[in-house]
Amino acid sequence: MMTNENIYEIWRPEHSPWSLWVKPVVFSFLSPCINARDEYRVQEWPVLLPPDTAIIADLPGGEGVSVGIAMARAGYRPVLLYNACPTGTSGYPSPEPVSPPVVVDMSAILTAVCGTTKELGALSLSAQSPPVFLLDGNRGGVGIPYGPGWFDNRSFVTPSDFPSADCFRQRGITKMILIQAASDIKADLLPVLLRLQQDGMMIAMQAPWKAWGPVPILVKPPMFLISAWEWLRRKLGYRRNSFHGCFGEVVPPSSS
Repeated sequence: MMTNENIYEIWRPEHSPWSLWVKPVVFSFLSPCINARDEYRVQEWPVLLPPDTAIIADLPGGEGVSVGIAMARAGYRPVLLYNACPTGTSGYPSPEPVSPPVVVDMSAILTAVCGTTKELGALSLSAQSPPVFLLDGNRGGVGIPYGPGWFDNRSFVTPSDFPSADCFRQRGITKMILIQAASDIKADLLPVLLRLQQDGMMIAMQAPWKAWGPVPILVKPPMFLISAWEWLRRKLGYRRNSFHGCFGEVVPPSSS
């Protein structure tokens, strides 16, 4: 039976230069005996492996992990960027799980990680494998009503969650492909791609599970977008977890 430590070592191997960007929080919440499923299946997806290309897969729930494994079969290194607590905890020094309703359900991600770890470990990817960064397309919790007593684990990404364009170029990577079903890029990811593009990287988009044919795009947001996003994320009140240092806290009772 896999342990959390075994799973962590497989998803964040010491020899991979991309392991520096793996977010460790989800590994603390895995229950291999519960989440692991020997029958977990990931469909085949023939993709190309240009050595000068990195990937961002912005897909909901377990689909992101499945795409990561499908691409790992081609030689990419999956990099987990899930930076939110899946459930609440009672806090330091004994972070025992509690069970309030959760804004962003991450249970499918936990199941997918546990269910695909054996296959990922068997692939023996090299240190030269280009990365596929996995994001939860549901991270913003859009459209989910919540209130006091809920565990608010909405999250966002910033350019600091990814390598810089210079870091990519040092590894021979000059292109970034965004895999997502929708044509609109999420507000938090737009500054990431814009910065990479401004620093000389080519950006393209690809639909998941479709015939491989990334289409180059020009990331051209309105001039006010970046500052508007900074204002919006403060206004929405994203909550940082004091114990894990990631996103996720119970919404306190209303003061009114």
